[in-house]
Amino acid sequence: MQLIRDTLIEVDAAGAAEYRRNTDRYVAELDETDRFVRDTIDTIPPERRWLVTTHDAFGYLAQAYGVRIAGFVTPNPATEPSLADRRRLAETIRSLDVPAVFVEPNLAARSTTLADVARAEHVAVCPIYGDAFDAHVRTYVDLIRANARSLADCLGGTAPREDPRP
Repeated sequence: MQLIRDTLIEVDAAGAAEYRRNTDRYVAELDETDRFVRDTIDTIPPERRWLVTTHDAFGYLAQAYGVRIAGFVTPNPATEPSLADRRRLAETIRSLDVPAVFVEPNLAARSTTLADVARAEHVAVCPIYGDAFDAHVRTYVDLIRANARSLADCLGGTAPREDPRP
């Protein structure tokens, strides 16, 4: 952000004060968001902080906030999972007693494998945002906060388990 600010100031010195104010305000908002995420994830019991998603795209989240990656369907969302992939995923969910799996709303239609395995294992299927916005998430800050709330609700024990009946 500082690089963007400084580049704008080089091009438009007259706007320097406004660019500095806006940058300071946004950095403060990001700091507050980081505190919110940390406090929210801290409400999840450590033994329940497992992340299972459709693909391996949330390592940054796990590393930054003390969530462990338990598994994912495939390393790439364009790859079709094999039967062995499904079995490994189900075994991981069972052995770690994972309470929920997470699916990106924009990939839900293509992520049936994870939802199917979750239903078979009687765990919740919850949203997690990656790189797409929607009517509920319109900014980066919205996305990060929504993910923190979803993790806390679903891993912290307040989300309903999936009904195993068809």
